[in-house]
Amino acid sequence: MFKSSQEIVRSFLVLLSFNSLVFPQEDRSLVSIRNLAPGIVVEMRYATENNFTKTRLYPLQDECLLCRPVAERLARVQKNLEKRGFGLKVWDCYRPLHVQKKLWEILPDPRFVADPKTGSRHNRGASIDLTLVDSNGNELLMPTGFDEFSEKARRNYRHLPAEALKNRSILEEAMTFEGFLPLSTEWWHFDAPDWASYELRDEPLGSASFKEDVMVVGMIPKNAHQLMVVTAPDWSSQTGLLQRYERTEAFPWQKVGNAWSVSLGLKGLAWGRGQQEPMREELQKREGDNKAPAGIFKVGQAYGYSLKALSGSRWPYTPVDETWRCVDDPASPHYNQIFPVTPATQKDWKSAELMKRSDHLYKWVINVEQNTPNISGCGSCIFLHVWRKPGSGTEGCTAMEEDHMVELLGWLDPALNPLLVQLPEKEYQHLKSTWQLP
Repeated sequence: MFKSSQEIVRSFLVLLSFNSLVFPQEDRSLVSIRNLAPGIVVEMRYATENNFTKTRLYPLQDECLLCRPVAERLARVQKNLEKRGFGLKVWDCYRPLHVQKKLWEILPDPRFVADPKTGSRHNRGASIDLTLVDSNGNELLMPTGFDEFSEKARRNYRHLPAEALKNRSILEEAMTFEGFLPLSTEWWHFDAPDWASYELRDEPLGSASFKEDVMVVGMIPKNAHQLMVVTAPDWSSQTGLLQRYERTEAFPWQKVGNAWSVSLGLKGLAWGRGQQEPMREELQKREGDNKAPAGIFKVGQAYGYSLKALSGSRWPYTPVDETWRCVDDPASPHYNQIFPVTPATQKDWKSAELMKRSDHLYKWVINVEQNTPNISGCGSCIFLHVWRKPGSGTEGCTAMEEDHMVELLGWLDPALNPLLVQLPEKEYQHLKSTWQLP
């Protein structure tokens, strides 16, 4: 029996609906590469006059945007290169179509600039111009500089110093290993393998649609209205400053009070397991490394020697006695857990922190939810607590004078979902925009 045209349309719509459920659309929003690979150095040349046009074409100087699948692919390249002591510096990423038209007006040569009638792969958020750097972010010798439209820029050009040939090869091998396609005329240009399936885009950098894309991957959730930000001079610093912030739906982050001096790990900081994406493996926090965790962390409950919580404090508080422990033995199933030891407790650990010490350090303690859920060996028993003395390093906690701990406990509000952010100052400035930090 033949179906009517209406029945055919209805069947087609049902099929489309089924396909959308079984094969959901890929998220191709523009995201900042800093969200997925903060180790990548960003130097957007068209945001400066240091490019072949001698004109500033972008409004932002440090924002490399790519469609999410392309950014994730590039993040894997960076991770693999970091294991070998290298890294990436990007010079151009997503490029709005109206900028492409300006480039074509200056250099209407399809060998080097795509005709805006068909659009560039950059206009799709699916291409990257980049180079190779060492572990300190210093550029390594390459055949030419960026956008040097000469025979030397071609990938098959061989009359170059051995070091330049070697570095070009390292970069190309790392990119092609993750599926990127190299452009024959420009050693610095690579395309996502499926670039043709991406739509042309013309959102100006900084547009509302771009901001919405970035908000999706921002590290600070919208329901967080209190923030403790600890910044240190560098990764090896034993001391830092803690500044409190609050925000409302109507107003952005505002400072609360003055900054406080705090003590950090005896050996500085290392990336902890928090709310942020996984960071550089060689800088990961490990058990017993005497480093405070860097990143964004939820704030756990408070403990202390007092039988009662501080008057007026809204923060969850549990008094402790000599039976309470925090287990720091990675081999124990109780690893990174705080609890009282009873006769029924099966002691399966070789070491644990006393939560009621013979000194004043844990008189007031706030648990930092680092390494939650627990992974053995990634750090345990990380607290905010009273310091031994000003400038005295810790075994991995963040410590301060007692009056400031008391003030924190009176300020923290569970309804405002507070978070702790700890970063070296340079890293903080590097991530400030994309992580939406104050």
